[in-house]
Amino acid sequence: MNYLSTSLLKKKTTSSIINALEDLNIYNLELSSGPYEKKINQFLIKKRKKNKLNFLIHNYFPVPKKAFVLNLASNKKEIRYLSIKHAKNAIKLCGKLESKYYSFHAGFLIDPKIKSLGKVNEAFKITPREIAKKNFIDSIRKLSKYAKKYDVDLLIENNVLTKQNYFRFNGNPFLFVDEKEINDVMPILPKNVRLLLDVGHLNVSAKTLKFSKKKFIYKCNKWIKGYQLSENNGFKDENKPIKRSSWFLKYLKKKKFYSLEIKLKNLDSAKEQTKILDKYVK
Repeated sequence: MNYLSTSLLKKKTTSSIINALEDLNIYNLELSSGPYEKKINQFLIKKRKKNKLNFLIHNYFPVPKKAFVLNLASNKKEIRYLSIKHAKNAIKLCGKLESKYYSFHAGFLIDPKIKSLGKVNEAFKITPREIAKKNFIDSIRKLSKYAKKYDVDLLIENNVLTKQNYFRFNGNPFLFVDEKEINDVMPILPKNVRLLLDVGHLNVSAKTLKFSKKKFIYKCNKWIKGYQLSENNGFKDENKPIKRSSWFLKYLKKKKFYSLEIKLKNLDSAKEQTKILDKYVK
């Protein structure tokens, strides 16, 4: 099944985007980020029951009233507690919306604060990779057990590493950037945990670390349950619309789900984007 992310317009509420896309006869939506909305859960449940919309929940959704940076690998107990609590709320909502998957970003070795995001000169304490990896695995195992109660599968999204961040941190401060780490960790995770391949992230990370995208996909294929699709220049995650000639289309495995995680100036081209993907997949 093909989905369109609700993060496609800046500063617009999730509810307003859903209403607008519904008017365009787009009914399969990936719920992702956006401004905080007090009664968004009730809105979604009503939409699902009345209009039969299909939803996926991704990462930082439902958006909490008090903002924080979600990090399931954090070495700070408070951050990990908030991250696990958020994920459990998302999983519970998945159950109410009859959604099969909850996807989220792999963890970080750093803990940026909301107000410091994007500030190049901000100093960060870097957690040793093995400790962050252990924290992440422990978090996933807790969430896996919780997700089974709602018949929900968990999908870990590969992180993106830009050259700017590679030099800024003198290395890679993120988990699940290269295929080696993914293939080291995935075999020891529960069976209801799989991989969400973000091809935009892969395109940038491969350029930064100089590895083969084709080899990455080939070696991680057995873990992939879904895809997030967008285009970029290879230097940063731009979330540009896809094309009929997009490099990744030929690598998509059939009978999976696909999400267009793109940014648009307006909704005029949303329908065309879904048509490109529908034509290729079908």
